[in-house]
Amino acid sequence: MNHQGKKPLKVIDIQCTRFVEPLKQAFSDAGLWVFQSFDLRSTRALHDGCTCPYHGTSQCTCELVVLLVYRALGDPITLVLDGSDEQTYIFINDERGTSVRPATMEMIERIISQAAYTLTRQGEGIENNKLLNI
Repeated sequence: MNHQGKKPLKVIDIQCTRFVEPLKQAFSDAGLWVFQSFDLRSTRALHDGCTCPYHGTSQCTCELVVLLVYRALGDPITLVLDGSDEQTYIFINDERGTSVRPATMEMIERIISQAAYTLTRQGEGIENNKLLNI
């Protein structure tokens, strides 16, 4: 997916489909409400013969999940998880560029890192436990 030159908030070495539920749980544990508004794999499954523009076949490993994270006040924060193979790039979609406070960004990064760490510690078949901060 083209993120218009945006730098990911985090890159983790975990397959996106393995990471979505633990991440949603981590946000919930932190007192935030999460709604999954889009899943590319589910959408692609509804269309026969859908080929990937990157892989050229229907046997695509691309994943895209959009999560809306709700706090007690304010608009939801839109997280985009863009994955392929065993990596997931996590972006905050902040079109205005300033609507997410630095403290909130730090909290989101901590929650993501904690979810990734917990998942790798549970031995979900992940060979590389390294987290990359980009």
